[in-house]
Parts: sequence; structure tokens; C-alpha cells
Amino acid sequence: MKKNLISLAVAASVLGGAAVQAGQYVNPDKTGQVLLFPFYNADNGNATNMHIVNTTGKAKAVKIRFVEYKNSDEVLDFNLYLSKYDHFAFGIVKDPNGTGAAVITQDNSCTVPALGSPNAPFDGTATTNADGSVTRVQPFTNFQYATSKDVDSVIERTLTGHVEVIEMGVLTDGATAKTKWATFATHGATGVPANCAGIVAGWTSGAFETDDGVDAAEGGLYGLSYHINVESAAAYGFEPTAIDDWSTGATHTNPGSLLPTVVEGVPTATIHTSAGATQYTSINVGNGAQAVSAVLMTESLNNDVMVNPAIGGMTDWVVSFPTKRAHVDKAAAVAPFTKTWTGGPLKETPACEVISLAQYDREEQTFVAVVSTDLQFSPTPPDAPAADPAKICNEVAVIAMGTPGTASALNVTTGLSTIESTYTEGWQSMLFGTSASKNSMTVGGYKMTGLPAIGFGAYKVSNGAMSYGNAAEHKTVSNNVQSS
Repeated sequence: MKKNLISLAVAASVLGGAAVQAGQYVNPDKTGQVLLFPFYNADNGNATNMHIVNTTGKAKAVKIRFVEYKNSDEVLDFNLYLSKYDHFAFGIVKDPNGTGAAVITQDNSCTVPALGSPNAPFDGTATTNADGSVTRVQPFTNFQYATSKDVDSVIERTLTGHVEVIEMGVLTDGATAKTKWATFATHGATGVPANCAGIVAGWTSGAFETDDGVDAAEGGLYGLSYHINVESAAAYGFEPTAIDDWSTGATHTNPGSLLPTVVEGVPTATIHTSAGATQYTSINVGNGAQAVSAVLMTESLNNDVMVNPAIGGMTDWVVSFPTKRAHVDKAAAVAPFTKTWTGGPLKETPACEVISLAQYDREEQTFVAVVSTDLQFSPTPPDAPAADPAKICNEVAVIAMGTPGTASALNVTTGLSTIESTYTEGWQSMLFGTSASKNSMTVGGYKMTGLPAIGFGAYKVSNGAMSYGNAAEHKTVSNNVQSS
């Protein structure tokens, strides 16, 4: 969603043909090696449908990872093997046989493990339909955060979160009949991969380790998503942020591996440093976590707010920090975040970041709250003092505009916060790094202010028989870089 970083080809033309050092960047063309979906929602009858598309003529090995909203603990991942020009469609819904979330699909693309497989006590199901198609349901798990003995270790924590999609490499054909990986993944006339079992056997036999058959990632993936709630008659479409040049090689891992994650790409980043002909600079950040954070950094998120009661107006802001876990789930916070996450059997200490707000109506009337107690998010952290400033604590925040108790446009209750809207129609700016917390990091000779944030605004109108929803990506501010 952030468009202040351009492809290296475009950057080279801006620089008059000068060579540009490689580094991961947000691709405004919306394709890449990595796709970051800011949100999924299976709460209160909601469903989130997602599509992953391979726009290239080469087969791909892809990791799809679902992470919960609180501390980005992984709740499910699997390997996806896309045919050339393949389109993989799935939904995230409440588990039909449980109380957490689950992924559901009738898509034929090859996944390892196969969706709908046993994974006790969160076993999947595979049901053959009358037309011969198979509906596969794979529940999310709480294995990672239950092991840490968090206070909140219930499976319902999986109902909202965000999604990482990472290209691990380009599939090739090996020398033997048992290692024709690209051929195995290719769909035939019936729409079914030629030999998904052969790809599974590549892992069970160890053939992928001896003849990996996966070349360097090349990008070309795009994503599409829409949230839908039939009962409330509203749908919201949104797209992921696409990061390109994230890897210069292959990162193909066993389906049971927690790797790769989004913070393990190349340690270089192409960032916006100034105006004019030399506005893009590639810097060596030193590690993948701060490199991907650097390309997502923004001083503020800006978007509309519409809560006009005359038309039943409702507004949610979704604010997601895809790299936050790598910075806060540690003994000491890593910049640009300032607080640490602590989970435990007695209490949890969330990694809250202070924010500032400026609200504007449609006629240029302005209300500015710099760390204002009047705009306190709810619910407050357990140990928050009475005069605690406004802050965001979750890795995926859904914020309903209105007084505490205001219903969510997205019909979310899991992890929902509220914030008062001064005006019924207008816009708002959420600013990072303006308080004593000083969200910033100095990397590659540059000081960058802000936080790595993505997301969108969701707007609902209930006006008699005419009800509808709309979503708009947050607008970001890129003039946040200074030479250190």
C-alpha cells in the first residue's frame, strides 16, 4: 500500500540511468516476492477471501503463513506450489467444528501438507462434493502461543490477524523422473496438478534436500482480498503490500519449518531519502528485520473518517505492524519500536506504542490531540495509569471510530479498540514518533522516523434498504528520513 518506493528499473531512469544497488522495496506495481495482507477476519460470522496469483510463466514454491492479531504468533503455515499463471483462492472462516479460525478452499493447487489433513487436536476435513470437487478445511492452532503459557492462550485468539505470503523460489525439473518438480506442479486439462503426490514425496523421501530443484525467487506474485459479512450486507476489498527484491536466492524450506519469515530477506533496502532526481537510495541495514521495516516506515497514516448518524455511517481503521514481533518479542526492544512484549501464565505485558492524532472535518476545521487522554484507546492495558496517553498495543489493531462500545464497521469484537471521532465526516492523521517514545531507527547512515505500518480504512453505510461497505488503503508520509 505504500507507494513512496519505486522499482529499481524506474529508480535507474530517475537517476538518469545510473546504477542502483539492489535492495528490497515496496513495489507500486503491486507484484513482488512477498505479499503482506494487513488483515484477516473470521470473527462474528465474518469471512475473508484471499487470492494468490502467479503472473509469470514459471512454477513457484510459496510459503503462506497466518499469524494472530496480538503478538503475531503463527497459527498455521504450509507450502504452496503454484503452476505457471496459477490462481490460488481460499477463505478464512470460523472453524465449522471449533471456535477458532480455519482456512477453507476448493482450489486444486498443490499444498504440502494437503489442506484438510489431521493435525490433532485441530484436525482438518476433506469433503467430496456432488460435482466431484473437494472442500478442504484446515483449522488454525494455538500451539505457538499456548506453549508460551500466555494468559490468553484460547483458540479464539486466532479469529483475527494478518497473512504473510513469501515466494521461496522458482521450481525447476530435476534430472530424474522423480524430481520433475515444475512438471508435477503444472495443472493439466482437468485443472489438477500433474503430480502433487510427487511433490509430497520430494519431502518424505528427502529428494528435495539432495536435488532441491528450486532456483532463486523472481517475484511476479500479486494478491487480492475481500472481507465479507452476509448478515450485515457489507463487503470490503483490500490488497496486500507487495515487496520485491526481498531475496536474491531461494529460501525453500520444509513444510514443517517456521522459516522463512518476512524478516529474513536481504539486509539492504531501497528507501526514499529526498526530493528531486536522486530521491531513492539503497542502504545496507545490516539485517533483514530492519531492512523490511525500513521500506514500510511512515511518519503517519492518513485516511477518511465517516460516522454520520443520518446515514448510519461507521468507520474502522485497520493498522497492522507486519514486522513488530521481530522487534518487541525480545529482552530489549529493537528500534523503531520502544516496548517489549511479555507473555506469561499470570499476565501479559503488551508492547504499546504512543501515537498522536489530528482530526479534520470537511470544512478545514481542525482538532489536534497530541498524546491526549481524551482520545484513549479502549480497552486500556492492565497496568495503565489513569492519565495514560493514546497508544496502539496489538500487532493488528482494529479501531472503531466512536465512543467506547461503538460497534465495528467490520463487525469485529476480538481485539477491538475504539477512538472518539470529533467530526461526523472528514479525515484523520495518526502520527508516530512525535511523542517522548521517539519511534525511530538509524540504519545505513540515515535516521528514519515513524513505524513500519500498513492497513486500510473500512466504511459502512446503513441507509434503509441501501447498505454497503467500502475500503481505502491508508495514505503514508515518506519525508521521514535524514542523514545521520
